[in-house]
Amino acid sequence: MVNLARGAGVQITSNRRAVVVGRRRVSLGSRGVLISALFVLSAKGLAAQAPGYPSVPMGEMRAEYVAYVITEINDVLAEWGGHWGGDRIEDLVDMYWDDALVIAPDGSLRRGRDELRTYFTEALPRMGGIEAFMLDFDASGGMSQVFGNYMLTVDGVGTSGPMITVYVQRGRGWRIRSQVFMPPS
Repeated sequence: MVNLARGAGVQITSNRRAVVVGRRRVSLGSRGVLISALFVLSAKGLAAQAPGYPSVPMGEMRAEYVAYVITEINDVLAEWGGHWGGDRIEDLVDMYWDDALVIAPDGSLRRGRDELRTYFTEALPRMGGIEAFMLDFDASGGMSQVFGNYMLTVDGVGTSGPMITVYVQRGRGWRIRSQVFMPPS
């Protein structure tokens, strides 16, 4: 008995005299077997069974992926703002990649968690909460970027400007890979 095809819960097998479709045995000559096999193995049928064959248009798949990632990034952004505003330095530092690169609102460059920890320990007590507004977003694979504006109070003086953050997916979570706060001009 030769198994010709499987798909959509239907199994077609042949012993050269009969074809079994599901649980029904159908007698067919060799032409019938050939016609059945050609029907099942047609180009359209094969394409629908091929691994990676999109059942929906590629544009819809991308839009669905971007919508999924943006909801995750919104959650990360809200958590980040909460840690910043609550002066929870260790929680804030844990949201960054091990060798993250940050250009802080004062224009200083910080790389890695140790430098970020030092910066946040010195700077956060002088700052109030931060507000970040997403203006543009894109995602591809395990990476996403957010462009927006930030508003922040430093030593009682309000400051704001554009910012960009790049996130990288680690496991099921997202970490900040790089972040640039453009200092006010």
